[in-house]
Amino acid sequence: MKNRSCGLFGGAGAASSVSARQEGGSYLPGPLNTRVGVDAQGRTGGEPVGVLGLQAGYEGKRQAFGPSEWALKPAAEREGIHIGQQPPVGAMPVNPGVLGTQDVTLPMTVGVVLANAVLTVQTPWSSRIFPYLGVGAGVARLSIQGANSTNTSEPGINHFDSGPDASATAFALQFKAGVKGEVARNLLRFAEYRHLSINPTQYTFGETLLPHLPTDSWAVSLGRQSYNLFVAGLQFRF
Repeated sequence: MKNRSCGLFGGAGAASSVSARQEGGSYLPGPLNTRVGVDAQGRTGGEPVGVLGLQAGYEGKRQAFGPSEWALKPAAEREGIHIGQQPPVGAMPVNPGVLGTQDVTLPMTVGVVLANAVLTVQTPWSSRIFPYLGVGAGVARLSIQGANSTNTSEPGINHFDSGPDASATAFALQFKAGVKGEVARNLLRFAEYRHLSINPTQYTFGETLLPHLPTDSWAVSLGRQSYNLFVAGLQFRF
């Protein structure tokens, strides 16, 4: 018989530095309406993050190794995770170089839905404390609100001002390792490390408003995002 479980958890960690690119163009006044292409590339800094999550799953039958006290319990889980972080900031030199550097700020929240496979280990040393490993895959939704792209040569102008919000969906992978302990018959506490990786994403922000020269909409690309997370929580069996 499988044991059902549900849980909640929270914690903190850090987002890795990622590659960033802003592409678009400005149009010079005059009858030819000449376009000057803008291609700014750089990296964001690593930023602290906070994480909250819920999980639900099933734990399978204990699989013993002969007469020894070693055993494994497989489990399947579904998780929903919310990550809030300090806005990633990137300094991106522009090509052509005469256009200076774009400083881009991207206030971001991330929601992830994952399906995990987990193996819990029963050891000879304790019947109440259990280490475990897990891997998972799913989908991440990344939302940016109030993005800002400035250049010291154009003070006071947000180049995304007509449309500073954007979002993207990407594939996500997770690895986790932790330990859980029984505090009551159907209640466990757990603490774990997670490494969450999200595929590269692309966003489209609005063109720059007057008094700036007319521009294209701006395309922003972010490389693979990685999070190192440390969480603790409670799991209930029923």
